Amino acid sequence: MKYLSRGPSEVIAWSRNQIKHPAHSWEGMCQSHCRSAYDVVAWSPSAIQAWEKIPDSFKHAGGSINAAPRGALLYYSGGKYGHVAIAIGKKTNDKCLSNDYVRQGMIDVAPRTFPRWGLKFVGWSLWTPYGVLKT
Repeated sequence: MKYLSRGPSEVIAWSRNQIKHPAHSWEGMCQSHCRSAYDVVAWSPSAIQAWEKIPDSFKHAGGSINAAPRGALLYYSGGKYGHVAIAIGKKTNDKCLSNDYVRQGMIDVAPRTFPRWGLKFVGWSLWTPYGVLKT
């Protein structure tokens, strides 16, 4: 199995840096934000299509959203494109790094449940076509 060059701490640090020093507007760009944090090139035009491309052996479908480890990609259905965010937490497992939820076009810490958006959590994964995040 091939592992990505960044681990969970590096993925989270890169994403947290976008809170105060954004590379650009992240409005509507959840898939782009997550792949940039993972340091991989684009591999799907939307979050829900990315989820659908993940091999079943690398999917953790359904279950508790709080069971996803630090650095995991959290996938949601809803809207035209779905949503994806990065799981964080050392003391608690109910937060993530996401675009648009707190501030439009910006990355912020958000609740994994996204209560205002009405999204459905479909699962989490550490997989990309370029390698797997080593935890």
